[in-house]
Parts: sequence; C-alpha cells; structure tokens
Amino acid sequence: MKQNYCLFTKTALAPSLQGCYFTACFVLILSLGIGCNFTTVGNVGNTIIKELGDVNIFTDAEELRFGREYVAQHEQKVRIHRDPVVTNYVNDLGQSLVRHSKRPNITYTFKVVETKGINAYAIPGGFIYVHLDLIRAAKNESELAAVLGHEIGHIVGQHSMKRLTQVYSIEIIKQLILDEDASKFKKLVADVLAAGLLFRYSRDHERESDFYGVQNVYDASIAPEGAAGFFETLSATRRTAPSAVGKFLSTHPMPNERVLNVRNQISKLPPKSGLRTDSSRFQRIKQRIR
Repeated sequence: MKQNYCLFTKTALAPSLQGCYFTACFVLILSLGIGCNFTTVGNVGNTIIKELGDVNIFTDAEELRFGREYVAQHEQKVRIHRDPVVTNYVNDLGQSLVRHSKRPNITYTFKVVETKGINAYAIPGGFIYVHLDLIRAAKNESELAAVLGHEIGHIVGQHSMKRLTQVYSIEIIKQLILDEDASKFKKLVADVLAAGLLFRYSRDHERESDFYGVQNVYDASIAPEGAAGFFETLSATRRTAPSAVGKFLSTHPMPNERVLNVRNQISKLPPKSGLRTDSSRFQRIKQRIR
C-alpha cells in the first residue's frame, strides 16, 4: 500500500492524522473557490490531488449516487440477461462472497449481460456485471467466484472513485459535495461513461483487486486456485480466439504475471479443509447457457 505524505514537507503522516489532513486540503480548495474562477482553482485542485496520490474523497453515499446514475445510463446501452435461473445463481454466488469481503457494509447488485466477449466489470456503489461468455468460459465455480471476487475487490478498494478523484478533482467536488444542478451531474456521468474512465485502473489497483479477490474466495471456503485457473483459461483463449478476450485484456493486465502473483499469494494461505472447487448448480447453469 502507498504511504500518505504531507503535501508540503513530504513527511509521512500517521494514520490518525491522514483523514484530518485530507479534509483540510479540500476545505482549503473549496475556500479558494469563493469569488474565484473555478478553472483557475481547478488547476490548484488538480495539483494537490496529484500530490495526494491514491486518494478517494467520496463518502459511501456520494459513491452510491454516482453509481446509480451511471448504471441508469449504462443499462440503456447493454442487454441484461433476464433468465432468473442464471441471474439468481450469479447473485447468490456473489452475495456469498460479499459476506466475507472487506467491505460488506454496502448493498451489492450482480447482473449478467449478453454483450459478446469474456469480461466482467464493477461500477461504483456495488454494481457488478458479468458477461454470459465469461460464465461459459469458466471451467468450474471457483473460476467464476475468482472473477466475482476480483470485481468485488475493485469496489472494496474504491478504485473507480480514486480514479475520478484524480481525473476530475475540483469539478467532481463541486458536482457531488456541493450538490449542484442535477442536469450537470447527469452530463458529468455521461462524459465518464463515454470515456470509459472507470475501468482504466492502474496496475497497482489490479494487483490489489487480485489480492482482495483471492482472500475473499478463500474466506468464503471456495478454492482460491480458481483465480490462477481462470487466468490460464484467458491465456489459452487469447491464443485460440483473441477477439473473445480483447475487451477483457484492454481493461486488465496480461494474465501471465497475474498467475504468478496469485499463486504466490495462495502458497502463503494457511491450510483449510473443505474448500469448494465446483458445484452441480454451476454445471447446470453452464449447460443451460451453452
């Protein structure tokens, strides 16, 4: 994890002081905006936020507000899979992971989309989408669980909100914290959606999400080897049908490094009996959507 530093002295801040320091920084930014041109102030805000690094300025409520509006616009562009047998299974598996996640205090929603290609993605506020083709590609339940755990990890790490903090800085503060015109907020969300900014994670964010995902499935008594297995599945698919994984690989790092990382993490987990690799329910779902 990154160490947080004082902006002016580069001195490491104690954890107990970090929250106060960040609050003070943004109060300063907002106070500079009174009677000033926000374009100029925005430049100051951008500089400060870049110095702060891996920071999320949003509350859970603000994240949820953003996520709901994003989902409302996003779902106009995708086809949601409506088979309740499939969707209930994915939701049940996802919720079983949420209960063991590092951020179980928000409501998570899992949906299946019929967009072509092997992919899954998380939207702020706990909204997670899985492509039908990804379910088809997973060999067993632990591989699917590993993907869901990884996407839950992005929500746990608040990676999209950190990305928004860095990209939009003072404008986001104005729109969400100061609660400006709802039409401007919708336009802002539309711009983020069109640019695909939410899914441009750093490699550190992807590694962190892999780490959270492996730990999550292990804590939920599912075999964490599914994570390595799924990355190996991606590697094989990349050779035989590259178009099927093009979208996934455009928003995620190459799988080879990730296989090594998760296998290293798994090797350090304490032995645990009864870890589940597969289920008859998963195989019935696979048969149903084949």
